[in-house]
Amino acid sequence: MNSLKSHLTLVLSLIAILLSIFLFRIFSQVMHLYQKNIVNNYSIVIVSTKPITSLNISEISSINPININSEIKKLKEKYKNIDFSNLKIPFFYKLKLKNFPSPNKLQEIQKQLKNYDFIKKVMTKSSSQTKIYNLLILLKTTTKIFMFLIAILGFLLIIKQLEVWKLLHYERMYIMELFGAPVWFKGASLFKIAFLDSIISLILTMCLIFLITHSALFNNIINELNINFQLNYFNEIILLLITSFLISFISSVIVVIGKK
Repeated sequence: MNSLKSHLTLVLSLIAILLSIFLFRIFSQVMHLYQKNIVNNYSIVIVSTKPITSLNISEISSINPININSEIKKLKEKYKNIDFSNLKIPFFYKLKLKNFPSPNKLQEIQKQLKNYDFIKKVMTKSSSQTKIYNLLILLKTTTKIFMFLIAILGFLLIIKQLEVWKLLHYERMYIMELFGAPVWFKGASLFKIAFLDSIISLILTMCLIFLITHSALFNNIINELNINFQLNYFNEIILLLITSFLISFISSVIVVIGKK
């Protein structure tokens, strides 16, 4: 019964660590795709007194003219007594950015644009952009802290359970140590338990990942964000397998070479 409880504790601890790593990676990937989506749809509108083909601002990826002929046509129909031919219509441009800017970076870009004498007005969605940026940063920071806390607590719990196993096999390990057995041979049973539980944890974690990524809630969130999210299950299995084995190996070595 105690043996089963120890196995269960190890497996659950590893599952918690692997799942937290996976969720952090997935959130980071989703956030990156969402930021790219915002960048593709986000633009700065400027009003210029002359045509613009390029600006010496590294953050700008493209400059697209805005066709206002339809708006002028509407004005002509509405105000027929005004001679629009004598009016000097300014040039309107939509600027696309290379990356999702922070509020400070956006202010810096605005300042650079206003340094050009021919640019008379700069219009940005600074208010909504700042809210989205702050929300993304908050979520990313929260998930990172959560992942580290789970990893540390899980790792300590794994070491504690392996120490229990070490006490159960202490006499045999002590005799091996007296005869000069190497660390890997002395702690063979401990390594075997840890690696076996690693494989079990990985299988159960991948089952949970499959259920999460195929759930209606997860897919609804992805659809709402309007992003093209693709999960490579093979890469996830390899990464989590290596992580699981490393955690088991390091914790086993710490316990085996530690004092009673």
